[in-house]
Amino acid sequence: MKNLFDGLRVVDFTSNAAGPISTAYLADFGAEILKIEKPGVGDDIRVFPPDLDGFGLLFFWLNRGKKSLVLDMTDPDGRQIARKLIAQADVVVESFRPGTMENFGLGYEDLKNINPALIMCSVSAFGQTGPYSHKPGYDIVVQALSGVMDLTGEPDGSPVRSGIVLGDYTSGVYAYAAIVSALYHRKNTGSGQYIDISLLDCMVSYNGFVETAGIGKNPTRTGNHHSLLAPFGVFNGRSESIIIGAPNPKLWTLLCDVMGKSEMATDPAFATGSDRLQNMDQLVDLVETWLKSFSNINEPLALIEEAGIPCAKVNTTTDLLEDEQLKAREMITDLETPDGMPTRSIKARGNPFKFSEVRADMKKPPALGQHQNEILKSVGYDDAKIAELKTRWRVS
Repeated sequence: MKNLFDGLRVVDFTSNAAGPISTAYLADFGAEILKIEKPGVGDDIRVFPPDLDGFGLLFFWLNRGKKSLVLDMTDPDGRQIARKLIAQADVVVESFRPGTMENFGLGYEDLKNINPALIMCSVSAFGQTGPYSHKPGYDIVVQALSGVMDLTGEPDGSPVRSGIVLGDYTSGVYAYAAIVSALYHRKNTGSGQYIDISLLDCMVSYNGFVETAGIGKNPTRTGNHHSLLAPFGVFNGRSESIIIGAPNPKLWTLLCDVMGKSEMATDPAFATGSDRLQNMDQLVDLVETWLKSFSNINEPLALIEEAGIPCAKVNTTTDLLEDEQLKAREMITDLETPDGMPTRSIKARGNPFKFSEVRADMKKPPALGQHQNEILKSVGYDDAKIAELKTRWRVS
């Protein structure tokens, strides 16, 4: 079966997380991704913890299905090879600090002269324009600047960092969507174009309270319970926690019945949503006292679920590995490791895009420089020159 991007060639200068996510999704659906890596160590994330058999574990998922080519971009030969590859490519993706590709002679204005149909996507912390564009940045920096960190945590506590690298993953998916959109535009017009993706822009687009601030309100942290709906939040049992969402009259009445406290549904302290918000501490205490009357959180959870009330256990990440829904949706899968590793596969996240006519194919990630010979021969280099470059750039 032909896949979405069969025949598409992408030259990938990205590293770490945000850029590689976008090209990994392209690879899953058939694109040929030529991952350009620096001599000696390759992508920094190859050695980031946690590691498996000495290899950075995150590299596997972020770079599945790609081909690895080592190029020294400070070497004229490296830049010449890059130009040859780009001349034959459909897409270039890079995640250097703004100005770096221009310093290599590989800015979009240079590249569109050798490949007018080229789509180029730059992924950076703050974008290619604006007063922050020259600054370095990580996910945690854009979480802070986007307002998202200020919205996370207890009202009387400090801002809290998201437990996942939210900015990187958000911008990676946005970059993927932008590249696919540009490919559709090229199909209709024949024209390539430049895409500028900023981690900060993407995080701000996820902050649903910007408009609230825009009308003069001051949204901030509300902790584990919603500021406008109740009950709607995290409730603790003896050792584990669950989510309960019962904010409307019907669901609230059902929850009261399940807890054996039907009278609470009409109690003046809890009868309306506004009443429950005003008496939130008392409400939380009553619900949690009931939950803690069970030795296992799954018992009250089953009762709440049977009543048709939206609810869920707060899973650990380890719980995900055995979750029947995730396994049925192939969101927990086996991913092969690079050639030569003692451990042959790992449990990994699947691809969330589900199509009726094509399937994601998550192939193994590459060893550093694994495809050096294949790629260099494709742009006219002979065995002697390839051997000389491999020696110079420390490719085994």
